Amino acid sequence: MTDEDKDLETATAALAAAQEALHVARRSLSAVIVAAYRRGESAARIAERTGKDVIEIRNLLAATGAAHRG
Repeated sequence: MTDEDKDLETATAALAAAQEALHVARRSLSAVIVAAYRRGESAARIAERTGKDVIEIRNLLAATGAAHRG
């Protein structure tokens, strides 16, 4: 195997690891957003704290079934 082949395989493995880390981070953020909402924090306040759009927060809450406080 040449150095160029090793570089390509190394870069590919690094990308796969980064994608997995991103997936885990997104899942964690989603869980924390849902928990904050269930504790009574408004979607607007969560959006403000996370730097996300309120529509994105509401969509996440709807997708997880947390949009309706019970």
